[in-house]
Amino acid sequence: MPFDFSFTPEQEAFRSAVRAFLEREVAPNVAAMDESEEFPAASVKKMQAEGYFGVPVPEAYGGLGLGKVGYCLLLEEIGRVDASHAAIVGAHSSLGTSPLLSYGTEEQKQRWLTPAARGEKLLAFSLTEPGSGSDSGAVHTLAEKSGDGWTLTGTKIYVTNGREADTVLVMAANDVKLGPNGGVTAFLIDKGTPGFRVGRCEKKMGLHGTSTAELLLDRVALGPEHVLGQVGKGFHVAMTALDVGRVSLGAAALGGMQAACRSATEFSQNRTQFGLPISEFEAIQFKLADMVMRIDALRYLVYHAAAHQDRMGSEPAQWGRQERQQKTRESAVVKCLASEWAKEVIDQSLQIHGGLGYIRGTAIERAYRDTRILEIFEGTNEIQRLVIARDLLTRGL
Repeated sequence: MPFDFSFTPEQEAFRSAVRAFLEREVAPNVAAMDESEEFPAASVKKMQAEGYFGVPVPEAYGGLGLGKVGYCLLLEEIGRVDASHAAIVGAHSSLGTSPLLSYGTEEQKQRWLTPAARGEKLLAFSLTEPGSGSDSGAVHTLAEKSGDGWTLTGTKIYVTNGREADTVLVMAANDVKLGPNGGVTAFLIDKGTPGFRVGRCEKKMGLHGTSTAELLLDRVALGPEHVLGQVGKGFHVAMTALDVGRVSLGAAALGGMQAACRSATEFSQNRTQFGLPISEFEAIQFKLADMVMRIDALRYLVYHAAAHQDRMGSEPAQWGRQERQQKTRESAVVKCLASEWAKEVIDQSLQIHGGLGYIRGTAIERAYRDTRILEIFEGTNEIQRLVIARDLLTRGL
């Protein structure tokens, strides 16, 4: 596999524009958002107006048409500033617009994808239930046939953007006995649909700017136009979305690692102990070197995987089995390493900051809390290792 990669002048210009926007419109408000634990509605609205919620979507459907590489550039820059904003964009774009682009009919794309890409509507994705987490095929929210439509009943949990979303992509069981292979279907449910409501919103260790909601479905009646993809093939829809999400998660983690490394470097050059800046001590230099090694390695992994997904395009019917398996393995590798490396880099940055890093309200303390979830959501790292190992045993290196 080729690994040479460089960004185009247009991509670099996009990165610069995003960075300037985030420093101006988002960064000054992050500390207050974290303290108040409120969804950052004002900055999200500004990001939507800039087109940042439709970066990977083709222009024909209201997006910026910058593909997965452009999308990862966006998430990397957001990750440098705030993990909550990255999670909000990721839940909308990776898990919302991506499956619509790949599996939606033309009518569904016009109805749901285009306004979402334009920033007129916010999306969410719902797979996890009280009884199913890592066993993502064990969906018990029921989808019962009703005439030419469906009736959905059940409970979903841990839905990012669940409280604010205008439309939620919900996985429900059309046949519990079949499990993921034929028994799960993807449905699009709009806010305000009778029987569909938001339940409890969780209080969390980190990501204080995001809502993590329970969704309650009480005999929600949907027409056939609300089915995304084929009946019984919802697991494929979900896994395709998660392949995108795991790579973009890696991009956001990369941004967070860079911010932590920069903060540690600057602090070590200005903090004096025993008559010298602590950056002069080998113990500190080794920590900084470890940070840089992980950042450089992750950058190649993220953009190699994103460029591969761009080359594959957005039509699953055109993907060969080997290429699909490679895409899934790459996304699992990125997600697993990014989440663990981010934790290590941010932990070492906090260590360099010493007691200051442990003080509530500092950027590194917030990053420490925010980063822990990366090893859990979008598939735990234990599941990623199963995906990688099984592919290795099947296809080899």
